[in-house]
Amino acid sequence: MAKIVKEGKHTYWIDGEGLKVPVKHVSVEDKLRDGVVTGLVERVMKLQGIIKSEKEAIEEEILKYLGEAAKRHGEEWVGGATLSSFSMEEEVVVKVQKRFTFDEKLQIAKTKIDQCIENWSGNANSKLVALVNRAFRVDQKGEVDTKQIMGLRTLAIDDQLWKEAMDLISDSMKVQSTKVYFYFRKANDTDGKLETIPLDFSSL
Repeated sequence: MAKIVKEGKHTYWIDGEGLKVPVKHVSVEDKLRDGVVTGLVERVMKLQGIIKSEKEAIEEEILKYLGEAAKRHGEEWVGGATLSSFSMEEEVVVKVQKRFTFDEKLQIAKTKIDQCIENWSGNANSKLVALVNRAFRVDQKGEVDTKQIMGLRTLAIDDQLWKEAMDLISDSMKVQSTKVYFYFRKANDTDGKLETIPLDFSSL
């Protein structure tokens, strides 16, 4: 919606630079475009409110069901799940994504790993060295790749110093945040394959 300012007998529209443009100098095309854009944005904002409200209600219903299901077995619900209809033609998928961070013990682990490589000298596999260097490489935010770091722990290396480093990595890892994602799938009419129901405005 156009920002309109009235000063005495004069009316102005405020443009993108904050300048006051006398309404008589605003073209018909500009006025029509402003009306279309602001009208559509208002409709979309209302739609967003409806979607947000529905999203919250749907998530609450899913988590309530999972919580009650776990409670029936004397437990509390933790983690993701895949819920299917009796016909297996509809599906609700719950995925939990955790974001991890590492404390100062990670750098101590890196020191031990470097010592391992130095001890192994020429026997250290060049691929392993490259893997270690890649794992501890930081991005533009100064963060390391969690998957790469945790990948080092899967390597079966029989070396006490290496094992100490892996233990330090485990101890240094902390859960920074947890986010739950919900996906809804329905079998298509062609081959019965389950397909995710798109909720993105542009993909409908």
